[in-house]
Amino acid sequence: MYYPAMLIEFSVTNFRSILKRQTLSMVASTYFKELESQNTVLPEPSGGLPRLLRSAVLYGPNASGKSTLIQALQLVRGQVLSSQKESQAGDEIDVLPFRLTAKSRAADSEFEITFVEQGVRYEYGFCCNRERFTEEWLLAYPLGRAQKWFHRVLDVKTGKYAYKYSAAFSGGRQRQTWAAQTRSNALFFSTAMQLNNEQLKPAFNWFKLRLRVMASTGGFSPGYTVQRCSKDEDRLRVVAFMNAADLSIADIQLKETAFSADALPKAMPAAIREEVLKDLAGRKLLEPLFFHRDVETQETVEFSEDEESDGTIALFNIAGPWLDVLENDRVLVIDELDTSLHPLVVHLLVKRLHHEGTKAQLIFTTHDTSLLSQKLLRRDQVWFMEKDERSTTRLYPLSDFSPRDNEAVERGYLNGRYGGIPFLKDLDFYGV
Repeated sequence: MYYPAMLIEFSVTNFRSILKRQTLSMVASTYFKELESQNTVLPEPSGGLPRLLRSAVLYGPNASGKSTLIQALQLVRGQVLSSQKESQAGDEIDVLPFRLTAKSRAADSEFEITFVEQGVRYEYGFCCNRERFTEEWLLAYPLGRAQKWFHRVLDVKTGKYAYKYSAAFSGGRQRQTWAAQTRSNALFFSTAMQLNNEQLKPAFNWFKLRLRVMASTGGFSPGYTVQRCSKDEDRLRVVAFMNAADLSIADIQLKETAFSADALPKAMPAAIREEVLKDLAGRKLLEPLFFHRDVETQETVEFSEDEESDGTIALFNIAGPWLDVLENDRVLVIDELDTSLHPLVVHLLVKRLHHEGTKAQLIFTTHDTSLLSQKLLRRDQVWFMEKDERSTTRLYPLSDFSPRDNEAVERGYLNGRYGGIPFLKDLDFYGV
């Protein structure tokens, strides 16, 4: 039996430009029926789980809060995976509340995420400020029934934490050990996993193995794709992936070169340079070479990375990770998917995710409005973000506007029907 592992929804309160609770939901609307078989997934066995969207796109002007939502997800993943093992007592938590009111500056930030792993729905969340976590909870729904496995709350008067566990949360006396070992600036979830809690492992592995959060396509280094190209079968998949974008690449080969100090940035501090050189001395590096066909003889002609366009290199860098997302049903969250990529390439990536029969999910921000006119997305897959008169971010779906089946969504968006666009003022230039 195949059990999908997918994001259901994510909520954030009082974080950077977000003041009031904002929720991104991947639950498919029962009202919209278009592209249901391609763009949605019904988890099986469902156990009461709803039909879920394979992708969601977020639009909005610059500084509207799109990156803030991505950062919030990144923060949650980072804290779950490493708050216990990488932080020390007294270290600050990397969280920043909404700063434009005195009340919000003094209040905690809150994050809550709902996901499914191995057929079980989980709801996990925490509240925190820069000094400590003040609340943390995890609910599991095996067979669709709620079990509050643990709930941790700070008593502000005593400075001590109160823990409550359900009978379904195993561990016995070990639970007291896990609680005692949890620092105020670390998560109980993270601590219990460091101390080998087996029951939490599926939920923890969702954050570790399923969820991938990237700041932009520029965040993909070539290393993983290069590694995949060392195997013939994977190399051919990468070539086919790139040629789907009409790049006409005949082949990709790897060239082994010795590491050179010339590859390091000239501005790198001497101490760091010396340490890097010590670590990499004698190592062999793999460099991709791209082959195109001579237009007359059809013989292959070798091109180095420097001779290829930025777009080709960006697509090569993303090829390996993208294939990994599709093959392993990961949840990829990426800010500015269209960075260095042609709009038609972005269309291709979204279309492949929808049509490969994968249970992978994609959540991304973009300024490419042409996606809205290509019939690639359902109406419940489109979200907007904007700031209100108090400079707080608002997140809302296109479905709030009850768009008609054949509505010209791109034109409506650019004309301001749904909000989420910049208000541009006329510029008067003096003395220029």
